[in-house]
Amino acid sequence: MRATSTCRASVTLAGLLSALALLPRRTLPWWAAAASALFTTAVPAFAGMLLPIPAALAVAARGFVAYAGRRRA
Repeated sequence: MRATSTCRASVTLAGLLSALALLPRRTLPWWAAAASALFTTAVPAFAGMLLPIPAALAVAARGFVAYAGRRRA
């Protein structure tokens, strides 16, 4: 259960950080994403030893995208 929560929180945090990069600065949605990102960091921070699970999944996904892009070309 904790590993699942860690993975979900990590994906949510990545989405919120993307929203911060894409949204116009200092608007209400930007501030909402910033506050949500701040609160969401608590879950991975308390995950401890389970944090390598989503990190390994992220590395595997990045490798798959790089492999698929090379294969298409």
